[in-house]
Amino acid sequence: MSLKNNGIGSGIALAVTALGLGALGALSLASGDFAFQWQPVPPDVPARDLLARAAGALEIIAAAMLLPARLRAAGAWLVAAVLLGWTALHVPSVVQRPASVADWLGIAETGAMASAALMLAAGASRAGLRRAAAVVFGLCAIVFGVSHFAYADFTASMIPAWLPQRVALAWFTGAAHALAGIAIAIGVRRPLAAALEALMMASFVLLVHLPRVLAHPESRMEWTMLAVAVLLSGSAATVAVVSRGASAERLLTRP
Repeated sequence: MSLKNNGIGSGIALAVTALGLGALGALSLASGDFAFQWQPVPPDVPARDLLARAAGALEIIAAAMLLPARLRAAGAWLVAAVLLGWTALHVPSVVQRPASVADWLGIAETGAMASAALMLAAGASRAGLRRAAAVVFGLCAIVFGVSHFAYADFTASMIPAWLPQRVALAWFTGAAHALAGIAIAIGVRRPLAAALEALMMASFVLLVHLPRVLAHPESRMEWTMLAVAVLLSGSAATVAVVSRGASAERLLTRP
């Protein structure tokens, strides 16, 4: 399927990705701080507030560049560079605590975003890079699944109280993450698996994070979690669209 027939899907993927990253940038600009555990910059870094605002401005610029066709290719590389920088911040924690699922989850969340941006930036002409980034995204999704099992009670506590069997739902979504991740990593029905992953993440936005923001609009943490969930949803949708192969280059140039 080409993007000529999938224009709505590709447009949504780009818009959601830009919205999530842009929102995180706006939060950093407004607060003078980084995005909590997603950007674990040490507290004693000199001029930390100025660096946070500069990083936020860069994120907004990168997100905006994804929207116009003439800037999208450069924007995709800039987004990838920004998100790879986030991922690098998590490496010391994983090296120090290699058995910690929480630390692996930190690197997986930012790594999933970065790998999706790399898939977009690679286009159709760099098929090897695109496939490698897809494998990384799949591995990150597997880590998401493992975290749902390792922290089932916490995951269940995030699920709205009106939904029944919340622990069972935590297990189910963990299994869904893992199965989608395996399919994406090994290339079995990769576009479908990534699309289903995107739909599940979008359901978290609507059922979990948006209600929490509405209940606590003063909480920067809740706004940050919402923006991260939106960015992850857009990232998974990007993987789904770019994985269609021939459509990858057109995604970078379509109006």
